[in-house]
Amino acid sequence: MSTNTNTKHSYKLSVKKATRRTRRRQLEGKCKSKKKLSQKLQALKNLIPSHNGDEVKTDELFKETADYIVFLRTRVLILQKLIEIYGNNTENQHDVLL
Repeated sequence: MSTNTNTKHSYKLSVKKATRRTRRRQLEGKCKSKKKLSQKLQALKNLIPSHNGDEVKTDELFKETADYIVFLRTRVLILQKLIEIYGNNTENQHDVLL
């Protein structure tokens, strides 16, 4: 019976070790994903001009990002309308220069 007890004990130890490894890997994965997320948030902060490098909460950053996207879309629409009105013909531009 001592062999059976040793087998059970070594099995329990191997299960504990495997569980520890799994938990450690999960924690490492969470740390990596948090690091990736913070890097992406920092990159987003660098793209949005309105925060001026100040510390911004994540929800505020997302609101500023949405506002900036709306601003850029509006700007594109205005420029497209100006092109429609004034045209993008190079002959017209040449006439204006003369």
